[in-house]
Amino acid sequence: MKNMKLYELSYLNDNLWIGIAMLIVSLIASALYLLSYMMGSMQFAGFFIFLILLGLWLIITSIGRRNLIIDLNENTYEFYIHRYLQHKGTLDEVYIRLTAQKSGQGKFYYKLILNGTYIEVISLTGIKFSTNREKLEKLGMRLAAKLNLNYFDCVDLTTKHVIRHWPQHKSKDTAKETKDWDLCV
Repeated sequence: MKNMKLYELSYLNDNLWIGIAMLIVSLIASALYLLSYMMGSMQFAGFFIFLILLGLWLIITSIGRRNLIIDLNENTYEFYIHRYLQHKGTLDEVYIRLTAQKSGQGKFYYKLILNGTYIEVISLTGIKFSTNREKLEKLGMRLAAKLNLNYFDCVDLTTKHVIRHWPQHKSKDTAKETKDWDLCV
């Protein structure tokens, strides 16, 4: 029997909490607005209706639990939203990346993310940024090594990228692809 190496990450989309907060605030604000302007004009009522609908839309689109399953035996991953398979692909489509954001004072803040084809961006360090780039680099490289994923630094041209999987070519008939491409050009 093979050594089973399956990793599963289960989480809720952050937009769910934003939608719930937006819906509560807009319902309270619209109730107060309607009570204060019962006899007057309703010129801002459309704005509150829009906020209520936007909050409902955020809740509905984010309500399902997300599951990312990484299978190191098959070198594949599966992404589910509420038990429905959204995408199944190879590990060359998933990566861990160190991202950087520059503040107004010129200081850089860093964050680790997990991203891939048809996967929502998942923050591995939470919502907070860190100024300690070296620790996050080590953490990201180690996590990518344990999960057998590609690692990319925040700088595009660097020697710190770790590429474990190269994209696989889907088609074996390159002559036909070339001929079809020549017809398009």
